[in-house]
Parts: sequence; structure tokens; C-alpha cells
Amino acid sequence: MKRIIRFAFLLLPAISAGLLANAIPSLNTGTSSGNPPDNSKSTILRGTLAVFNAEYGRNYFELNWNTAAGSFSHFEIERSLDGESFEKLGEVKGGDLSAEGQYVFRDHFKAMTARHNDFYYRLKQFESNGNFTYSKVLIARMYNTKSLAALSVTPDPLANDILVNVQLNEKSYVMMKVLDEAGNIILKEGQDASYGSSTYTLNETHGLPKGMYTLEVTVNSRERLVMKLLKG
Repeated sequence: MKRIIRFAFLLLPAISAGLLANAIPSLNTGTSSGNPPDNSKSTILRGTLAVFNAEYGRNYFELNWNTAAGSFSHFEIERSLDGESFEKLGEVKGGDLSAEGQYVFRDHFKAMTARHNDFYYRLKQFESNGNFTYSKVLIARMYNTKSLAALSVTPDPLANDILVNVQLNEKSYVMMKVLDEAGNIILKEGQDASYGSSTYTLNETHGLPKGMYTLEVTVNSRERLVMKLLKG
């Protein structure tokens, strides 16, 4: 089991979890183009990071992030394969921005590495005065199957609701559930999704009581991602 790393929500991938029935409210969804955790020594960006997601390409993840107006000298991109030890992959230059800034970084890897590991990404954002903060952690998993290219999960940078990005190779049926420790389903959404990338917002997950939860995302009843969510 991989160690949980701390930010408001802690994300821990698990091998699989049995489901117990009992559904309640649905999740609101949006579209887009998009884990686990941050360690206890890092802090959340001070409202400057608006978007942070990952798109799978041929043997790479393309990281995209947007920032609100501000002055940032540069960003360091860090990755971990175990959720604990992060290494610097590279840097992206910032600048003085009067409007939203958009940034991109590609992490190229060997297919064998992605088949056997989840990728944990975080940003180290440097302000012009030399101060820096860490982003919340994004977790990305490559599937590269007939239906599913990749999945990624991260807390929304501003609201701290959980975001799930599903990157599909064909039209598919996506089911998402959040369960409490007793196995009761407290959030549930199932819907047809088109080819390409869609992001689903698990609205109000930031308001759940403290405790352990399970997130399960299933595509076409085949590919499945199960993660433990620890609400601190």
C-alpha cells in the first residue's frame, strides 16, 4: 500500500474495493481537457493555481496548468512513482502577468514505467520575491486500452472538490462512486462519455465530514481506478 501524502484531501490508490449498494445524490459534471498526495511539509498554492491537469500522449503525460494574474519567476515540475520521494523533472519560466497564464510541460517516459506505476505530479511555484509554494498533487494512470487511454485525479485547486479526468479512445460508459468507510455509496454518477477528454467535478466533496472514503471510477465495467480519500 502506498503512503498517503497530505493536502486537504489525501488520495491513496488501492488495488480494488468491493462495493455495497445504497446510492444518494449525483455528481455534477463538466467538460474539459485534465494523485495522490502532497507531503506534510508542503503547502497549498495561495489561490494562484486555477487549473492543473494531465493529458496522455504516446509515452508521455502533458501537464497543463493555469494561474491567476500575478508575478511568478518560474515553476519546477516534480514527479514521484511512490507518492513519497519526488524528483525534479524540469522548469517552466513564468513572468509578470496581467491576465491568466497558461503553461505546458511534457513528461516523456518508457511505456514499461507507466504500465507498472501511477505518476504523482506536483508543481513548485516560485514568486518573483523568491518565495515558493507547492501545488496539490495530481495522480495520473496510463491504461492505453481499446476504450481508455488514461485517468487522472486531483483536488480542484480552488474549491478542493475532487476532479476526475477521463481520457477515452471511444465512446464509453463512465461510472463514478464515492463510498464511506461502511461501504455506503454517498455520491454516484453514471453517464455516456464521448471520445476524448472529460473532467468530472465531485461537487461538495470538500464539505464531507472528516474520515476515510473510497473513490471508484469504472469505464465500460472493465477498467477501474480505486483510490482511498482521507478527508482531513
